[in-house]
Amino acid sequence: MKKIHTRFAALLAAAAISCTALSGCYLFPDEEEVLPAPTVEATGVKYTTVTAQRKDLEKKVVNSGTVTAEKQYNLVYEKQGGIISEFFAAAGDKVSEGDPICALDTTDIDYQIAEQELYRKKAELNVQIITESGGTQAQIDQAGVEVELLDRTLERLYEQKEAATLRSPVDGVLLSIADVRVGDGVSTGQSIATVIDTTGLYIALKPNDYSMYKMDMELQIRLDKDYYKGKVFMTPGDLADYREEQANDHSKPDDTAINYETETVYVRFVDTVPPEAVGRLADCILILDKVENAIVISNNLIKTVDGEKVVYVLKDGEKIAVPVETGLETGSQTEIISGLNEGDEIILR
Repeated sequence: MKKIHTRFAALLAAAAISCTALSGCYLFPDEEEVLPAPTVEATGVKYTTVTAQRKDLEKKVVNSGTVTAEKQYNLVYEKQGGIISEFFAAAGDKVSEGDPICALDTTDIDYQIAEQELYRKKAELNVQIITESGGTQAQIDQAGVEVELLDRTLERLYEQKEAATLRSPVDGVLLSIADVRVGDGVSTGQSIATVIDTTGLYIALKPNDYSMYKMDMELQIRLDKDYYKGKVFMTPGDLADYREEQANDHSKPDDTAINYETETVYVRFVDTVPPEAVGRLADCILILDKVENAIVISNNLIKTVDGEKVVYVLKDGEKIAVPVETGLETGSQTEIISGLNEGDEIILR
């Protein structure tokens, strides 16, 4: 029976650890400098101590979310299909507005354009001959109409040739290309590639307590080991006002291209972010409080004796309980306002 209880307790502990790991919101663990703990022998008793030092301390909350592009564009051939003849860019490439992405084979169109240009040149010569030979105004006008008709035909052919090349609508990144290759046929309306606007990358957060987030509040965004500046641009409270404004004022277009959700905080990158960040998980770090150059110790070194906070210090070879006043506290460390001095030897055990 004792073994069963022990196994059940272990399972409960593992489940608790898993639940904590899956949470999207957590206190950011402040990093403690690992110092060698000297062992001091005093009055026949050996103590392990650590030296009180000054450092900066920040209380942080972290929420995680996926980096998303506010605007992305699916490139399709809207009016014509054909055979892919060339790709000018690959997935992941930076592109500028107007840059070509891919093109259809235009051999037939090129032939028609060349032919119609010859007909037009012939029609212009006909107008010139009639005019110089003293033709009537009606004859000249009729010949001129033929030129205009050929101009319209050529205009349509030029448009078809231009439409055979898909171009980037914005400065951004070519996120992906469909499973098509040079020589493949594509139909009208078929999606060929996706371009994202990297100037509008954002993260949607679902914190346990979204009331701590305010509009235009600045925070840090951690992407792997790199840090970027971020700013809150929509909160649940502001979303209600925004929706009401949109409902009452139809003259203002909704150009954000974001499908806002309730109980969600939206954070936009302020700094330039590498395009490969899209789709990756990032941490949004909100600094709740901060102290600089303060004496900071681990929370487990503070004890409560008769309702008073004390820290055990080694002084003149003796273990002394020193009353302390505490300040900012994080998940693992606490600021000591009074009671300890820099260099004091704090007893670990």
